[in-house]
Amino acid sequence: MTSKGTMEPAPVISTTDEDVKPRKSTEVLVFDDSTHLNQVLMNLNKLRKNKQFCDVVLHVGSGQDMHEIYAHRAVVASVSPYLFELLAQKTKGTMQNQCKINGNYDISAFERLVDYAYTSKLEVPKSKIKAMYLAAAKLRIQPVVKYCGTHLVGNITPDNCTGIRAILAQAPDEDLVNQVDAYVRDNITEVLKSKELQSLPHVQVELVQHSSVEMDSTNNKHLYHMVLDWMRATFGQQGAVEAITEKVHMLYLNLDRTLHDCNDIETGDARDTEMIQDYKRLSRRLSQPNGNKNKGRSGQAPTPAKPRQFLYTRSDSSGSSSSDEEDRDWKVVATTSTGAHSTMGLALVNGKMVVLSVVQRLNTASSGSESPPELVHSGETYTTVPPMMSSRCSMGTAEFHGKLLVCGGYDRGECLRTVELYDQATNRWSLLKPMLSARGRVDATVLDGCIYTIGGSDGSKELSSAEVYDGNSWKALPPLAVARSNAGVCRLDGKVFVVGGWNGQRGLTCCDVYDPLTKVWFGVAPMLIGRYQAGGACLNREVYAVGGCDSWTCVASVEKYNPATNTWVEVAPLQNARRGCGLIEHNGKLYAVGGHDGVRSLCSVEVYDPQTNSWNPGPPLTSCRANVGVAVVGGRLYAVGGFNGKAFLNTVEFLDPRTNEWTTFVAKGSHPPLQSLERDSSREGSAEECR
Repeated sequence: MTSKGTMEPAPVISTTDEDVKPRKSTEVLVFDDSTHLNQVLMNLNKLRKNKQFCDVVLHVGSGQDMHEIYAHRAVVASVSPYLFELLAQKTKGTMQNQCKINGNYDISAFERLVDYAYTSKLEVPKSKIKAMYLAAAKLRIQPVVKYCGTHLVGNITPDNCTGIRAILAQAPDEDLVNQVDAYVRDNITEVLKSKELQSLPHVQVELVQHSSVEMDSTNNKHLYHMVLDWMRATFGQQGAVEAITEKVHMLYLNLDRTLHDCNDIETGDARDTEMIQDYKRLSRRLSQPNGNKNKGRSGQAPTPAKPRQFLYTRSDSSGSSSSDEEDRDWKVVATTSTGAHSTMGLALVNGKMVVLSVVQRLNTASSGSESPPELVHSGETYTTVPPMMSSRCSMGTAEFHGKLLVCGGYDRGECLRTVELYDQATNRWSLLKPMLSARGRVDATVLDGCIYTIGGSDGSKELSSAEVYDGNSWKALPPLAVARSNAGVCRLDGKVFVVGGWNGQRGLTCCDVYDPLTKVWFGVAPMLIGRYQAGGACLNREVYAVGGCDSWTCVASVEKYNPATNTWVEVAPLQNARRGCGLIEHNGKLYAVGGHDGVRSLCSVEVYDPQTNSWNPGPPLTSCRANVGVAVVGGRLYAVGGFNGKAFLNTVEFLDPRTNEWTTFVAKGSHPPLQSLERDSSREGSAEECR
């Protein structure tokens, strides 16, 4: 205040933005109550026991044994996916608190599982382990299922192993089931002596064979698989096990390499011995008045054929892809020999465990009758053709210097650069230098000792590039005018023909030709229809395009190109439409091998006779194969890789010229005749060359 009594202004204090804004804390206060979760569960459990705030009443059991269990929807639904789905349906449009639980539950086990939902603790008397496993399996409470299942497997014995396996099958845990199966295999002798097996169905089979050599050469493991195949084909997926156990089944190995009931042997056949006739009479007496209810094999789609040597090879491998997994409901679990020509074991038949006993019996032809041909010769032992190093389909295949060439292709979306060679003299695969580019949906041919791979796909686009292997390295060729995949490739008159293909939008009609002398591509007359995934091969100096797809439809039509007139003409169609078949000239005829009919992968084969202009059925493959590669090497027609409808294959089979049957087995130490190899080698890969 001044002397005159006036107020002096207050001094100005300088401020900054930091002074006017609230200060931010650099620390965060975190309170972690380790007792909270347990306390919440404990309090929820108290509320449940006092029936407070419960919004659902679970009704378990039936009739007078009905039990009411009060609970909170959110709690039990968070533990059991089964209850979650059930309660979610119950709450649609209403909040009904009554919920009936269907199924035969052990009440004590169910109540303990509800306790577990609230306490995360499970107390199970040993006498209740099995009941707890079954209840938890139905409610899909996986931690409890795993815990109880592991305990059961950990206490397995020969006397309880089949019962434990039946329990585990209620909620299949592949690891636990495989552990039980391994235990059964390791202890099969003791298991077969257990009292538990007396309650299992017993299937009895007798296999009649024509010589002691066949009997001694039989692989029991493979025999059991063939018996299982017979039961599955005869009694079907829905067949009752009781129907199979009604009598002893006497079977024989038919020429189609499948087992058949001896009732199928016609009267007067060399195999129709007194023993077979007695079996037929017994079967008629045991037949039901309304006749046999089983449909048998009639009306079924063609199935892959077993190799002739399958029953007699010493190898435990069937030669099939590792991806061809056994059906868990039809499976041989374990076998053991019980005599010189008798075997007993355990198998799953339509999901039910049975005791399966097989006895081999000698069926000697009647005096004066011609004995059936023996299926195996003394001293022969077999091994499988080894699989390729990579599973693949839609690859290029050809004969190359007396060996089977496989290049490119794709497996599960991955296009391949790798090139493999199979030497049938050593029964081994080796690697050739990889191609310059990865090529799936590609075809190849060999001309004058050089490998040509044309077009294909790299996984993202169709390719116009091509390359050649001259024995030392891969080199790029001039590109095609139109990029394409799934074209047919063959050679004729010293030139490489590329037929049709897919340009990313439609099937192509064009046919392009590469001349190695001028290193130039040129076009010839287009096909009558556009097609891709067609088989391409030459026969009698003409190029054939077989089957394939026009745009989206699988076709059966076939046309051939005459270079003298530069025209395509239609010839007899396939009996069955197919795409992705392997096409090859063999013994003056065309073989259309496997493929896909638009619904399924095929095991069937068709053979074209140019003399009659007709297609006829050929011997079926041992595996269904779509987008399969084929080649003739050393007189053998090979089918390589492909897709069986479930998996990409790395397996190989060949048409045995001695039996005209496909097989995956070769006799140990055997190799094709030397003159065949010399002929192929001297022709420098001209197995496909038109003459």
